Amino acid sequence: MNSTPLESLDLNCSARNIGDYFERFKVWWLTRSKPDEQKKSALFSNAAGKNAYTLIKNLAHPSPPVSVPYEDLNYLLLQHMEPTNFEASERAKFHSLVRNPIQGIREFILDFLTQAAKCDFGDLLDM
Repeated sequence: MNSTPLESLDLNCSARNIGDYFERFKVWWLTRSKPDEQKKSALFSNAAGKNAYTLIKNLAHPSPPVSVPYEDLNYLLLQHMEPTNFEASERAKFHSLVRNPIQGIREFILDFLTQAAKCDFGDLLDM
């Protein structure tokens, strides 16, 4: 018994949506009559669609996507789609933080520490 087809992966979505797609693919793969671990990469490459396959092929180069383990395909695609954290940009946001009059002190400190963690200040945070 084969399950319903999985829709193609939308490459214009967020990294979180791509993570959700991997979860849905895993469920779809498990519902197949005889799931085979060796075929998992091939099934994913086929289910993801033409545009996603081209991207996966470029990310996995020089290996063909079928020969790359599914977990590695998952990692490559998520690393490619996740936004890059630019340290200078995060530090500029940190230095421009201002507490709103209606914002509580605890909430501001939480925002302050969250933004500081993105800045890679290292040991300076422990002072």
